[in-house]
Amino acid sequence: MKRSHWVLFGSTVVLVLCLMGFEGRAEAMSATSLDFTSGAVNWDGPHGQILDRLFAQDGSITMDSYQSMSDIVDPITRGDKTFSLFTSGLNGAPAPSATIDGMSITMDLTSLFLGWQRGDEIHAWNIGGTAKGLFNPQTSEFSLSWDHLFNERFGKGKHDMMGDRSATFFLQGTAVVAQAPIPLPASLTFFATGLVLMGGLLWRKFGGGLTGTAS
Repeated sequence: MKRSHWVLFGSTVVLVLCLMGFEGRAEAMSATSLDFTSGAVNWDGPHGQILDRLFAQDGSITMDSYQSMSDIVDPITRGDKTFSLFTSGLNGAPAPSATIDGMSITMDLTSLFLGWQRGDEIHAWNIGGTAKGLFNPQTSEFSLSWDHLFNERFGKGKHDMMGDRSATFFLQGTAVVAQAPIPLPASLTFFATGLVLMGGLLWRKFGGGLTGTAS
């Protein structure tokens, strides 16, 4: 077989392999936001009821950016304090992100905080974690949960607590998908098929019938 024929055949194989890799990567999805319609917190420690009420509201968590107080859910006022959820890099955590793989969803929510404000006074506690759960590709509905270990002072006055205590958080709602699975374009498929057929013909004509003779 001539060198040019080998080059064309080799190029065809490489292109097909690249297209196969492209088609596999097209299945990866991410989300731009998670719009939750219900949630709960399995936690009997300080501010447990407030956390339950905050997560029971409709809210939205934006991916790849931090959200200030009142951006995720409506704040709740109790006495002279206003409680809210927010995301921040205070603990060095990245902004939230969510990856969807088939019927599974994984979310980095380590930057989630509970905070309360009274005048210029603000207190905040990290309540985030790595959340995992299920995703429905047809409806974009999700349900996920994560655990958080409180190993820091949480609360004030009679609610002061020191030591390790674990809380479990739950969320469910609808994900806004950034990239749906992308089918291989028909024209690209046709082009690749033509190259494969051409390569096969060349191989049959110049390579398949070789019996030790050099081209």
